This record gives sequence, C-alpha cells and structure tokens, in this order.
Amino acid sequence: MARMPAEFAKEFKAKGNRFFEIAALLYANPDHQYTQGELAETFDCSTTTISNHIGTMSEWLDRRDGQTTYAWGVDVHDPGHTETTMAVQRFYADLWALLKKHSRTGPGAFALLGFVMLLTGSVVLSIYVGFVLELFAESALPASVYLGTAIVCLFTGVLVTLCSPYMAWISGILWPRLPDSPFEKE
Repeated sequence: MARMPAEFAKEFKAKGNRFFEIAALLYANPDHQYTQGELAETFDCSTTTISNHIGTMSEWLDRRDGQTTYAWGVDVHDPGHTETTMAVQRFYADLWALLKKHSRTGPGAFALLGFVMLLTGSVVLSIYVGFVLELFAESALPASVYLGTAIVCLFTGVLVTLCSPYMAWISGILWPRLPDSPFEKE
C-alpha cells in the first residue's frame, strides 16, 4: 500500500487511527470515488464520523460543494508521482552505493568497466538496428561503422568482465603469499 505523505501525517498527528485509515484508503485509490455510506460501511462507523474526518482533511480531497463522493486530490499530492519519484531515487541511491563499493577493488573495477562496455555495445547495436530497419534518418556514417563499433564494445566488455573473476582468483592465491611489508629492511 502507498505511504501517506509526510506533510499529511504531520498536519493531522492527533486524529487517531480511523482518520489515517480513511486517508490511506483514499490515498491508495486516488481514481476511485467513495460515498460517505461506502466509507462508513468499510470502517464500521457512522456517516457522521466519516463526515467529521472528511471535513478535517478536505484540503487533501477532490470534492466540490454539493458533491456526495470523495476521492484523494491528486492536484494537491499525486500518489503515483510520489511513489515513482521515490522508486527512482532509491534505485539511483542503491546504484551509487554499489558503484562506490565495487570500484574500490581491482576485480570490482574490471566488472564495472566490463558492464559499461556491454551497455555501450548494446546501445550502439540498437542504433545500428534502427538504421538498418530505417527507423532513423540517414547517418553521415555508414551502418557498418555502427555494427563494427557495437561488436568491438560487446567483445571487449565480455573480455574485461571475464578478467574480474580471474583477477579475484589470482589475488586470492597471490596476496597470502606476499610479505606484509616488502620494502622494509629486515
């Protein structure tokens, strides 16, 4: 279920659980119009209680005078936009943490470089396919240049990526056998 916006929780902190349950239902279903009766039946309370709670949260709802249905006001706070924005921010935060962690080691750096090469090769290959299928306007370069570049990037990406586990294996064998401080006098 979608999380309620922080501004909403701060503003209505002392209203109680039922208030937040009503708000959460409306927030999670912004495209559905609820009547007071439906809300009262859903939350097992009177329509007066619903009316009191709805009156308090009216600035968050999409309701005009004389209207008997209630829906979350997406103009005030759009749940879809909020959830999407949070998902994108978390993705990039996780990606950044992963890049920072793995770029500190030799094998990790090779794996990242190989991934970038594979990604580049895939993009250039898709551009080549677009030119071959005449989805794009003509290019100043012949399509074979795009194909060659894509093949080189993909092949190099595979080789560099395969170097990563090999380098980790070699490091696992080599490092325990090296002296702790090879440049100090004994």
